[in-house]
Amino acid sequence: MSRVCEICEKGKMDGKTVSHANNKAPRKYNVNLQETEINGKRVRACTKCIKTAKKKGN
Repeated sequence: MSRVCEICEKGKMDGKTVSHANNKAPRKYNVNLQETEINGKRVRACTKCIKTAKKKGN
């Protein structure tokens, strides 16, 4: 399974890690995915979508 939110389709992001000496090296930022149940269906959703679903009462 790929690391993509099933609701908003948010995926990996690219960036740089920067050291104290200002050296830059490439890195990946993963999405914070959680296995949860929304509207009676099991999904892999990011925490932002889970928070929004709880706020809307689903």
